[in-house]
Amino acid sequence: MSPNTFTATVHPFPSPTSNACAYEIGLQNGKDALIFIGGLGDGPHTVPYPRAIAKRLEKDASLSYSVFEFRLKSSFSAFGFARLIDDVADITSVVKYLRSIGKQRIVLMGHSTGCQFAAPAHNAPPVDGYILQGPVCDRDAMALSIGYVQLEESIAAAKQLIDAGRAHERMSATLLPKFMQDTPISAWRWYALVATDGEDNYFSPELTDEKAASYWTRIDKPLLILHSGNDEHVPNSLDKETLVKHWRELCKPGIASELSGTIPGANHRVEEPDAEEWLCNTVTEFLRGIK
Repeated sequence: MSPNTFTATVHPFPSPTSNACAYEIGLQNGKDALIFIGGLGDGPHTVPYPRAIAKRLEKDASLSYSVFEFRLKSSFSAFGFARLIDDVADITSVVKYLRSIGKQRIVLMGHSTGCQFAAPAHNAPPVDGYILQGPVCDRDAMALSIGYVQLEESIAAAKQLIDAGRAHERMSATLLPKFMQDTPISAWRWYALVATDGEDNYFSPELTDEKAASYWTRIDKPLLILHSGNDEHVPNSLDKETLVKHWRELCKPGIASELSGTIPGANHRVEEPDAEEWLCNTVTEFLRGIK
């Protein structure tokens, strides 16, 4: 067997997204579930570290978590014409399915834009905890690629289409970062992701405390926030440790874990072995505290 192969148990489940399946890795038939949600362009198995977390959890006799990944309507290249509310509907469906087969504790773990599931304005399903890894601001991440001048030009073009009743038309590829030019994305979705007042702009350091607190204070289950220490999608000028500390302070007392902070030496996807091990250990310790 190749060292890059792994086994998974496939669970078809009813969902708004057709032919939906959840892929269970690591401990089989654990009584609890850790559900992983990737970011823009991700789908099941595209981010490596969930498999490392699954292996780590297999070795911990004090826990009984299986790790699940699944395809959302927005997975892979479909994110350009999906909405966050679609993701929440898909997540709600998989949570209901896992409850129906007897899973007791269910924790959601988001990566990058996948962290937006925790935004309570979208009525995410009731679970027992949340983990946010790499909760970057998409606006700042895109600006690192094309600069704020072109970014504002693209936002103005999107707004013009939206105001003309053409919100679902595809953005011109010339206005987008090079790595996104092969991905169809609607004017509405682009505006939602990168405009200051965009619907999906939850993690911008520029948000007022009043606006940011309207998200963080409504989270009522244990929360772990982990920025990547060397995240290539975050401006070097941003003090990530201070930002995470501030987000913790905006939460209700006792909600945000003291384990929250930055993952030493980690890039956005936590691909460095030492950083991945640190992440696995921290996630395991956080899960131990969920009652």
